[in-house]
Amino acid sequence: MCVFEHVGPHAELLQGRGRHTVPRVRFLGRRPRGRLECRCLEGEEDRVSAQPRTRLNLVLTVVLGLVVAILVNYLSARHYKRWDWTTHGLFTLSDRSHQALRELEQDVQIYVFLGRDEQDFADIETLLEEYKAVTDNITVEWVDPDRDRARYQALADKFGIDSWLAGDVTLSQVPVVVTSGDRKWKVERHQLIVEDFETFDDAGGHKLDLQSERALTGAILEVTTGEPTKVCVSAGHGEWEVGAYGDRSLDAVARELEWEKIEVEPFEVRTDDVPESCDALFVISPQRLFSAEEVAVVDRYLASGGNVLLAFDPVLKKEALTPTGFEASLAERGILVGGDLVIENEPAQQLPGNPGDLFLVTNHGTHRLVDTIRKRGGGILLAVARSVDVAGGSETEVLFRTSLNAVAETDISRAIDPNAKGEPTPPSAVPLAVAWEYIPPLGDDLTPVKIEGPTPGRLMVVGDSDWMSPELLDNPQLSNIDLLSSTAGWLTQREALINIAPRKTNARAVIMSDADLQNLLFRVVVMLPLAAFIAGFGVWWSRRS
Repeated sequence: MCVFEHVGPHAELLQGRGRHTVPRVRFLGRRPRGRLECRCLEGEEDRVSAQPRTRLNLVLTVVLGLVVAILVNYLSARHYKRWDWTTHGLFTLSDRSHQALRELEQDVQIYVFLGRDEQDFADIETLLEEYKAVTDNITVEWVDPDRDRARYQALADKFGIDSWLAGDVTLSQVPVVVTSGDRKWKVERHQLIVEDFETFDDAGGHKLDLQSERALTGAILEVTTGEPTKVCVSAGHGEWEVGAYGDRSLDAVARELEWEKIEVEPFEVRTDDVPESCDALFVISPQRLFSAEEVAVVDRYLASGGNVLLAFDPVLKKEALTPTGFEASLAERGILVGGDLVIENEPAQQLPGNPGDLFLVTNHGTHRLVDTIRKRGGGILLAVARSVDVAGGSETEVLFRTSLNAVAETDISRAIDPNAKGEPTPPSAVPLAVAWEYIPPLGDDLTPVKIEGPTPGRLMVVGDSDWMSPELLDNPQLSNIDLLSSTAGWLTQREALINIAPRKTNARAVIMSDADLQNLLFRVVVMLPLAAFIAGFGVWWSRRS
């Protein structure tokens, strides 16, 4: 900005001797002689030229902000990621759920009959979002029995679902129905969240047994896979039995296999062949010797394509281990069942108070049956085991071993009394379980030679059965349940079958009194708006200054 000032003999008078901040031109009396010059006020030219730059910077900032927002949305759409911040990872899907969902080729429709006020609504909603994030083949329809009465009644008639009133709220008997094509599966309320009554006296409060993932993934498998798989469990030799009482009950294993849609049926091994309907045969902790004829029944089943699990506990009689009857048959396949007791001497692998009974196994092999457990660093708890080794030259794989400080003691008296006389057994990593699978030989052209008849099945031998006890299967900190699931899936040759261990969390209720509610109302209605007003006033005042 420029102003004119008089330059001449009366310049000082005309400029008012500094009484004005901006010099002005004044004429006193007659027009003074001299000349007028234009003088630019200090800083005005800079301010005038800075205005276009300010506008340009503003436009560029807005454009760059839009570009950043577009890029962030594009990258988030291409690389979707969710985080589970719950204490026990309640909404983190297991590896096997991810595998089943990634292999899903059919469209699956999930109907959820829950109101927003129900206890399970938020958990089921979050979990189903995790399912939809893995695959696009799952669609979910939420139907509130109270707000969507017409739609709920139509679907309830279609699926045969009853409901009842709890006060003013309508509760559906079946909260979730999973369908695919003409097949459907109902998920009951008790299959989602179960009260763990054994933990009511715990210091940290009683626990909730969250089984939602198990129920939902099992239902998806049920409507997308074939007929249920059947596992036959041998009987007649003092084995673990379904329906038995005490420590030798197989009910916990049968219950876990049911989640994988596997039926469990007893079969007495005598002279009759194993039924063809049995996808696998489990021989769990026999107490009496199998005869040669009974072993031949199992051999024929394995040679005809059947799959067998042999879990041998060390059975002591007169300070000696009794044979199982399978030693010669297994030796032909390169499997050696030891006549010994495994003693774990590594303190890190022992449980406090149980130095020789229970021990943890973390030394896993690379077989796909235990590969997931190995990568996750899980541990399997065993008790009073015997060794199961691989003969030299055999292609049978060891599944897991003890630590390097364990011993396989063949001198039972020394195993019972470590101070007994005799040469001590050197420590080593003792193998405890093996997996055998038929591998066809290669011909001259290095291609597998086809055999006549059916291809032999799969065989797994474990030197302990206590790892299948209910208290160990139910412990989420152990990988025993994962080993059972992997064993069932590998032996039945349906490796997409899964079992997800239940997640336990504290059942903590939020109880608020009237004073708490009034305090919360004051903070939300008064304090939050007041804080926003003070912050805004501070910004306005700083800009004004």
